Amino acid sequence: MKKILLLSVVLWINLVSAQNTILWTIKKDGNPHISYLLGTYHQMGNSYVDSLKTVTRALKSSEIAIFENTDIGDGLAKYLNSRKEDFTYKEKLDKKHLAYLGEISEKWKVPISKLSASELLLKIQQTYLETQCGTVKKTDSVKTFDNYLIKMAKLNSVELLGLESNDLMTSYINQQDHADWKDVKKDIYLWLDNIKMIRDTNIHCGMAEVYKKQKLDYHLDSECTESVMISSRSAIWLPVIEKNIVEKNSFIAVGYAHLTGKCGLISKLRLAGYKVEPVYDLGK
Repeated sequence: MKKILLLSVVLWINLVSAQNTILWTIKKDGNPHISYLLGTYHQMGNSYVDSLKTVTRALKSSEIAIFENTDIGDGLAKYLNSRKEDFTYKEKLDKKHLAYLGEISEKWKVPISKLSASELLLKIQQTYLETQCGTVKKTDSVKTFDNYLIKMAKLNSVELLGLESNDLMTSYINQQDHADWKDVKKDIYLWLDNIKMIRDTNIHCGMAEVYKKQKLDYHLDSECTESVMISSRSAIWLPVIEKNIVEKNSFIAVGYAHLTGKCGLISKLRLAGYKVEPVYDLGK
């Protein structure tokens, strides 16, 4: 399996040294503000979020909530649908996989013709998680962790800040190495087959299960691999996050991978003099 999920990194988990949480407090001597840092698993439905009472309390008590992008629901769909249609994918994919892709994409808010090769692969991977890994229940009204928190912040009049626009976020997705049809096609076939044949769940759903149990290892002493999607974006976000946690009680929610390693937000904030400590028992 050459490619990883585009908006998350599937890491080897060391359960012995795992920090059993996805939520961290951020404090600094001389600064009265208490902020929170949450590592999200994007494709997780609202029923899981509702079970994390400590997380929702932290959000509601904050003055500002900071996300990767605050417009990733209908706003992102509107942005993508504003593009001109491109039916190149019909020339690039074989008939068998085109037919199945047509079946699973019938209810997508954005048609295939508005997606790049990398964006299509990401959407197929997200569909796999939803349908094979149990991250989203049939009763869930919101399918993504981040969107549900954004909705909750709005309902509780918490100020919102997005670290990226839709344009910038999609540019990162499409900047990755080997992102054209020639390189992506085999992976599209593989993931479509995985969905159709309900296969490899023990491999691809492992991270989701570990995340739900919060048995995560953040590998804080490990060097990071240079990555447009992870390390580069985290470095750009850090000054914005620091500015806000100095001024306000802030709630920061970004993908779990952005908290890991020496280049991750936990390590970088600690280097800047902040006390970043795990919060346990999130269901209470």
